[in-house]
Amino acid sequence: MRTPDTASGRFIAGSFAGRRPPHALEVPCRPGLHRATYQRLLREYRRLLSKLDELPRRHLGRYLQRAYQRQFENRIIRIRRRLGLPTPHPRTKPWYRTTEAALYLGISAKTLLRWTACGRVRCSRAGYWAHRYYAAAELARVRRQLKV
Repeated sequence: MRTPDTASGRFIAGSFAGRRPPHALEVPCRPGLHRATYQRLLREYRRLLSKLDELPRRHLGRYLQRAYQRQFENRIIRIRRRLGLPTPHPRTKPWYRTTEAALYLGISAKTLLRWTACGRVRCSRAGYWAHRYYAAAELARVRRQLKV
């Protein structure tokens, strides 16, 4: 798992497991964000961090544990974006696979596949059965359209 770097907002190698992030999440309420919503987001953020702490102690299969980890990371990214905090950026490259693109957008891979199926996001494939590849420019366009 990756932890947020406080200076750049990028995720760096490391783990939330067994410890808190290096900085406390004390951020002022953004203009236009209701105070109750702000408090709810902070509670959810703390709850997700505690769930990430507990994840290594749970007896889950390797793939299920990674799926939960990704789900918690994506939810943390959405909360950070809503609070106006920096979010992680993937390494710059021209094409991204489905999971990398989902992490970049802060959504789940299933949501990205649904958006692709309905035409909201375009992807390229070598054939009908082949892996999906998302262009960096397309992901940047979709990220700008996201309201959160």
